[in-house]
Amino acid sequence: MSTLAIIPARGGSKGVPGKNVRILAGKPLIAHTIEHARAARSVDRIVVSTDDAEIAEVSRTWGAEVVVRPRELATDQSTSESALIHALSQVPPQEWVIFLQCTSPIRRKDDIDRAMALMKEERSDSLLTACRSHAFLWRRSGDGWAALNYDPRKRPR
Repeated sequence: MSTLAIIPARGGSKGVPGKNVRILAGKPLIAHTIEHARAARSVDRIVVSTDDAEIAEVSRTWGAEVVVRPRELATDQSTSESALIHALSQVPPQEWVIFLQCTSPIRRKDDIDRAMALMKEERSDSLLTACRSHAFLWRRSGDGWAALNYDPRKRPR
């Protein structure tokens, strides 16, 4: 079975300029995800989809292939799905595709392999990982803000 890991990483972040190549724990942010994919026995090929020359260079240095993403698929409004579809159109067909976000670099060494094993064991065609959040979430509402996941009059500690 062939398994492709795709890591979308566009340039042009406005909130944290250059975030995908910023140093985190001694290496570029994207390097953590590339290393996780390289360590996974279930991954045969790793592709970074990017529109940014520096991200491409760093990705190659850390052992990933690069698919150059067109600028129109790398805007603030572009979806991850558009990057994935474009990347898939640039490589030979694969039996499995793993979508890894480099902005979520905290994984255990075996997370990718465990996820693939679970998906195959359950005979699923897809799997999504997530983590629980106990953060208090708010949304702008009219002229103010509204709590989304708790009653602010009975705020838990």
